[in-house]
Amino acid sequence: MKILAFNGSPRKTGNTTALIGAVLEGARESGAETAEVRLHDINLKGCMGCLTCRKNPGFCAQKDDLSPFLEEMKTADGLVIGSPIYMYHVTGQMKMLVDRIYSFYITRDDGGYDSALPPGKPFVLITSQGHPEPERFDRTVRWLAGMTAGGLGCKEVGRIVQANSHLEPAGENGGLLDEARRLGRVLAGQNRA
Repeated sequence: MKILAFNGSPRKTGNTTALIGAVLEGARESGAETAEVRLHDINLKGCMGCLTCRKNPGFCAQKDDLSPFLEEMKTADGLVIGSPIYMYHVTGQMKMLVDRIYSFYITRDDGGYDSALPPGKPFVLITSQGHPEPERFDRTVRWLAGMTAGGLGCKEVGRIVQANSHLEPAGENGGLLDEARRLGRVLAGQNRA
């Protein structure tokens, strides 16, 4: 079993990174192989708007360090999508991933779409924010879940929305880290909820 995580945080020791790390730790405890793509650390280019993916559904024509990971999304057994909330939205790095995932939306003649990802692929969503009210950026969190995996037929098995992240760092919150590890185990197929 392979779990693939996309980390939209530019911070190597930030809250989103700590939570994604704990999810992957829980998945490994359950026997899964894991990989984390730190979007800030790779040569990442945005969507070119070329619409080549409309002619070659499911494939993005842009070539960069993200390209092999987009292909790996199709075969991974589970996904983790994580981003802090900056300026009321996901990070620029995460937005570039979202734009490139457009290639997975395969348009049909009836105006609907199919997905390049197998249906029911499980995923976990992680966000962190400085605002103390967890629901403050709910619209952004729903958008991220829908555009990256949910809208492609994947099944969300859990979500962490960390609030007050500047005052209560995730790496120091044992309960939050325990919940993240639990979600990793769920993602890897144990204790499916």
